[in-house]
Amino acid sequence: MTNKNNQVRKRKPSIYYKTEMVKKNNEIIWRAVERPSGIVIKESFFEEDVKSVVKFQNKNKTFGVFGFPKFFDLRDEKEKYGIK
Repeated sequence: MTNKNNQVRKRKPSIYYKTEMVKKNNEIIWRAVERPSGIVIKESFFEEDVKSVVKFQNKNKTFGVFGFPKFFDLRDEKEKYGIK
C-alpha cells in the first residue's frame, strides 16, 4: 500500500524571459527567449529593443503560467529541431 504522504509532488518550472545573443548568417542578433520552453518571441539587431520586451514580460507575463503559444516562435524549422 502506498501512503499519500510519501508521494512526491512535481513542481512545474516557472516561466521567465531572458535575452540571448546569437550569431545568425554572420550577424549578431539579440533574442528575447522564454524559458524553459525556449520559444523566441523577438529578434533584433539592437539589444535595447529586446531588453524592453524581456523586462515587460517578466513583470506582466502576458500569457500567465501557460507561456507563449508555440506558433509565436520565430525560429525556423531547422533551428527548432537542430537540423544542420
